[in-house]
Amino acid sequence: MDSEPLTSSELEEQIPTSDAVVDEGQEDEEIGSSGGEHTAGTTAHASEQPAIPLRDIGNQATWKLSTWKPGFGVHALLAESTDLYWQSDAPQPHHIDIHFAKRVEIAKIMLNLDYRRDESYTPSKIAVYAGSGYHDLHEVLSLGLEEPVGWIDISLAHAGKDGFLKAFLVRLSVLQNHQTGKDTHIRGIKILSPDRQASDNDDDGLPFNSIALLAHSTIR
Repeated sequence: MDSEPLTSSELEEQIPTSDAVVDEGQEDEEIGSSGGEHTAGTTAHASEQPAIPLRDIGNQATWKLSTWKPGFGVHALLAESTDLYWQSDAPQPHHIDIHFAKRVEIAKIMLNLDYRRDESYTPSKIAVYAGSGYHDLHEVLSLGLEEPVGWIDISLAHAGKDGFLKAFLVRLSVLQNHQTGKDTHIRGIKILSPDRQASDNDDDGLPFNSIALLAHSTIR
């Protein structure tokens, strides 16, 4: 995939761990990001989507931040605790780039924001871009936020004919903050994709899906 060239100050050692790959601009890392369903929260963009179970696919992506303060980078952004957060360290706009090795379907993005704790660091206007690479990123949506607290649902149902955005690269941009703040705080992010396997199992009427049980489900 084509990507923007990195300056020498943006390159450091790679630290392999589990599944998700992290690129914080000044630092390249690899960390794990737990999956799971997240369906609660405020819907920021209402649209119709098929009734299919969703799962977080963030652990399949390479994550890159436009800037970050030491200790407040991708590790904090993807942590389970919402007491941790990403904090940018430059003029706006601020970007989170999420790159997948194959084209994926995305139903919604979820953000954890907390105006009560973060005040002027809280985003008030964001935009989502998508494409196959940096060369063809295009705006999918932009929306305003009014003193958000908790998990915010950003539906991408309008982005595809079947109700899902399909892309290799997704960019979330913070365009403005409350109270004309400069840097931003985001306390969590989830990339939710349709769980086709879970849906197929439900359609088959199989109440259990462990490997052992499915191995004995064949009629001989």
